[in-house]
Amino acid sequence: MSDVLLQEAAVAIRAMGWKVEPTGDDLGLWLVDGKQLSDANFLALARLIGLLTSPETIQ
Repeated sequence: MSDVLLQEAAVAIRAMGWKVEPTGDDLGLWLVDGKQLSDANFLALARLIGLLTSPETIQ
């Protein structure tokens, strides 16, 4: 996953008033309002609420 895309999603979700933070340095797991999400699920959440429109390619 692109770290830049994950960071952009985090900024946008925070701007909506949600508490967002990575659980570690690798950005593979995120805490969103106290719920743990994988990076893929984190991006899926951002797509679901309309913050991202293009699909991310998992490499």
